[in-house]
Order: sequence, then structure tokens, then C-alpha cells
Amino acid sequence: MNTGMRGASERGYLNLPWGQVHFRRAGDPAGVPLVVLHQSPLSSATYEPALAAIAAYGVHVVALDTPGFGMSDAPARQWSVPDYAAAVWSAVDALGLGRVHLLGQHTGAVVAAEAALAARDRVSGLIFQGLPLYGEAERAEKKASYAPGYEPASDGGHLRTIWERVHRLYPRISAESASRQVAEYLSAGPDYAVAYRAVFDHRLDTSALAGIPALLLHGDEDVVNRMNDTVLAALPGTPLVVIAGGTDFVAEEQPEVFAKAVAEEVLRHGAAGPRPGFTPVYTATVEVRGGRGGGARSRTGPLELALTRPGDRRPGDTGTDPEELFAAGYGACFDSALAVAARRERIVTGPVTVTVSVTLGTVPGGSYAIAAGLEVAAPECRQADLERLVGIADGLCPYSNAVRGNADVTIDVRGGA
Repeated sequence: MNTGMRGASERGYLNLPWGQVHFRRAGDPAGVPLVVLHQSPLSSATYEPALAAIAAYGVHVVALDTPGFGMSDAPARQWSVPDYAAAVWSAVDALGLGRVHLLGQHTGAVVAAEAALAARDRVSGLIFQGLPLYGEAERAEKKASYAPGYEPASDGGHLRTIWERVHRLYPRISAESASRQVAEYLSAGPDYAVAYRAVFDHRLDTSALAGIPALLLHGDEDVVNRMNDTVLAALPGTPLVVIAGGTDFVAEEQPEVFAKAVAEEVLRHGAAGPRPGFTPVYTATVEVRGGRGGGARSRTGPLELALTRPGDRRPGDTGTDPEELFAAGYGACFDSALAVAARRERIVTGPVTVTVSVTLGTVPGGSYAIAAGLEVAAPECRQADLERLVGIADGLCPYSNAVRGNADVTIDVRGGA
């Protein structure tokens, strides 16, 4: 296991107004983008062992060193959480990522949440690997005493101070991981608490996060695991996934388990909207004359059919309508995406049927919209396995990605016992 400051991932620097920002990344740049924000006072090296595993699912994962930590330059003044959040978007812009999923741990989770509130149209979802929501008393106590600085000593006594702090916080971690953390503390400098102070001073508006897909994911021995009830009450309906036997460093302890949970969530919600690096695979061109009561003729294939308004349909009418055509396309693509997911997961589904209903309706203001309902049935596949595959397929399917955020879509999953 490599928990060092370097690792095998591609690494680089971004030149931003306050200095350089170090990042590491893995995966195809055309994949669904995920930006990872670490806890303080550590660095993106925390995630190094899991990056390749996450990328293997088709995710383009970028882990940033927060300004002032790891190998990123520090700002010239004390930053607030909104300052750190703005820096995230500066880095995303410099990387050309467009719309992204954000994963943040502890301090990074607060920054990720604030970044989402600052630019929610640029966020496809959030993963909180421990979200610290402190009460006022604990906030004041921690601000006063949680992260005392250290003074470099000629006999190296400060190294013992840091080592003891790390092991007091995380008594179960390996000597390798603890050694790396000592290096990260030294990199941050004697006053390593600048990001902590920003968090202790910040009041996160959790109610404003409503409507942004989110997942709570951490090890069952994470120091913030104790806050689950508080966080679930603040983010009602948000699913919680706890990885058994995992500490704060579950990404390096159980990289495959962690990567699978992260990738499933990212692919489930995709990154709706144009993506950098879009590569055309196939273009279909259909000419329509006469609107809903006319006809459609393909210029790229043999399709030629009459269109009929649903209200005008009579027995024996051979015409179709746009909703039926959309349902057919959605069902075919989703079924294919499910097959891709099954191959990746090495799960045998048996026969699969995808039934799609597309509804045309009106919305306030006199305009029209559609809603879709999918029923995915695979009676020979275990329900839990099928639900996992459907979540992955929903992130892969081009129709799901096209309508995400624009149409109400429900998916009914019907597996076997």
C-alpha cells in the first residue's frame, strides 16, 4: 500500500492568483468528473490509493491540495470557508472540468457544501465523507483548544508532538499512514489550524442544500461518525453508507470498497450538461413535416412513419407519437447501459425487461414538459444486485444524462429474492 506524498497518479500544478495549487488525477478526461477535497491539515495523498480504483469505473477523478496544505501554496491571509469554496471553482475552471461531482472529507466536506451553494448549477452531486456540524458550545471549545500549533525544536521534539497528536486522534492507523501525516503537518507549518478556524467560524446553511443529490459515506470508526444523527436530521432523506472497519482513512485502508461506493454514486447522478472532451460516436438525422400530425423520415436509416396526435388516434391507426418514440429510445439505451454495468460488475442478470412510460404535461406559465417512469425487471437477479446495476446504468445512459435535472424520472427496480 502506497500512502506516501507522491504515488502513481498523474500530478500537476495550476497557477492561480494566490499561488500554485497541486493536484493529482486519474481516469479518462472524458469520464464523469469528480473533484475530491481532503480534510485538514492533510493533503490529497490521503486518496492516492483509491484514485485508480475510482477511475476504473469511468470516473475522471481529481484530488486537490487545499491552498496552504500538501504541496499547494498558502494564501497571504486567513481565509474563510467561502474563500476556500471560491478557490475550488478557480481550480475547476483552470482544469476545464465544467460541471462536477464534489467529494469532501471533514473540513473538505464543509468547503464542498459551500462550493455547491455558491454554484449549484455546476454541481451534479455531493459526497460527504464525514460532515462536521458542531453545536455552538463545541464550536467555541474547538476554536480555543483543538489544534494548538507547534514550535520547531532543535532536538526534533516537535516531531514527537505531531506524532502523538496523530496517534491520539487515530489510534488504529498504520505507521505508514501516520508517517505521511507528520510530513503533511510539517508541510502546513506550525500554524496548521487555519482551515479549522475557518470551519469553526462558519455556519453552514444545510437547508439550502435541498435538491442537490448527496450521499453520506465514511468508515464506522471515522471521528465524525458520532455526528450521524445530527447530520441526518440536517439533511433529511440523504442516504448513509458506513464502511465497516474503516477509520478516517478508509480510502487507503479499503480502496476497492471505497471506490465502488463513490463511483456508484457519481455515475448514478452523472454530470448533466455539456462535458469537455465530448466525442461524437453516431449522429441520427430525422426530418419531420407536419408536427405531431405529420410524418417522420430518417435521413440516416430506413425509418419512415406517420405521426398521430394521441387525442386523434383511432382503432387501426398505425401512426405513433413523440412520447412513444422517446420511450423506445430511452428503454433501448438504458437496457444497453445496464448490460455494460453488469459486465463491469461481473453480475449475471438473466433476462431483463425495461419498460418506459413517458408522460406529456403542462407546467406553470403555459409551457409543456415530460416525465418518465422506468420499470427494470430481472427476476433472476438479486434485488440488491439489480439496484446497484440500475444506479450505475443511470449514470451511463445518455438519455438519463440528457434529462437529468430537466424532467422527473422514477425508476422501479424489480429483481428476484
